[in-house]
Amino acid sequence: MSVLGSFSISHTNLQVECKDRRLGERVIGAIEDCFFMTRNGSISNSPDITLRFERENSLFKVPERAQVLCDSPSLRVLQDGDFCYLVRGNSIFKLNLACSRGNGSIDPHFWESPPKYQQEFLMLSLLWLFRNHGLYALHANGLVKDDFGILFLGGSGSGKSTAALSLIRQGWGYLSDDVNLIRHRSDGIEALAFQKGFSFDPHLSVLYPDLDNPMVPHSLNGHKRFLDINLLYPDGHLNSCFPRVLIFPKIVSQGKSHISQIEKSKGLIMLIENSGGIMLDKAIVAMQIEILKLLVSQTDCYQLFAGRDLYEEPEKITEVLSGIVPRPKE
Repeated sequence: MSVLGSFSISHTNLQVECKDRRLGERVIGAIEDCFFMTRNGSISNSPDITLRFERENSLFKVPERAQVLCDSPSLRVLQDGDFCYLVRGNSIFKLNLACSRGNGSIDPHFWESPPKYQQEFLMLSLLWLFRNHGLYALHANGLVKDDFGILFLGGSGSGKSTAALSLIRQGWGYLSDDVNLIRHRSDGIEALAFQKGFSFDPHLSVLYPDLDNPMVPHSLNGHKRFLDINLLYPDGHLNSCFPRVLIFPKIVSQGKSHISQIEKSKGLIMLIENSGGIMLDKAIVAMQIEILKLLVSQTDCYQLFAGRDLYEEPEKITEVLSGIVPRPKE
């Protein structure tokens, strides 16, 4: 088996192996395009995580006894002891959670699917393996202004990406859209950029013509558009931040938006709801919840009720946040 590439994130080393060089190069290209990970020049003899790819998917049959954790038209997730199986069409990953190793087959038609779907399949494989190394996923957008970090947390349609894009256009630094990682450090809980690209409602292109830049590739993600925000705002990207505020946006029918502080206990519950896979992997759920408790303890928690004014004039998010974000340094 040939080692074709090595990556790292937060001192966790990932190695990609594949007999078929062309397939391996496609996988490596997808990882570079989809995720904020550093390409290593050297190969480790004992990587933290190994992903091995084969062309033949008959090597990775899902046992009949495997428990179904998720079953949708686009993806099935099953678990059998220390093994997790991700199935999308004829592509399949078998993840050995105990030894941080993934073996799988990528169907040729996989590469014809939209970039966002390729990213999601590879990302889920990585996130399952990252957890054993103290890296946990949040459905969040990370923003930073004058070293003051904010996480907008929520599922699809909550308005977090719209708020984030508006702040980015107003000079805020950004980590990544929709999925960020968190880890425990001696000086607190740190958020790390992970997923590349931004999904946004097409109506923002009318309000913000720069998002419709013909030089920036776009693709569709359901009813949303998906673009590489780094090509538009390359100086705004940051690899990490220490969050000081957690904001849980919710779209409401009222005309005017407002934000309210919530108790840390409620913030923890909402944070758990936005933590990827927390109820799927019982072996490490206690450790993950402890990390979330520490994150809540270092932050203030707010719920943002996003009304029609933010839909029509997203830049007003600055006014809404004026009471909780420190004034710019002079």
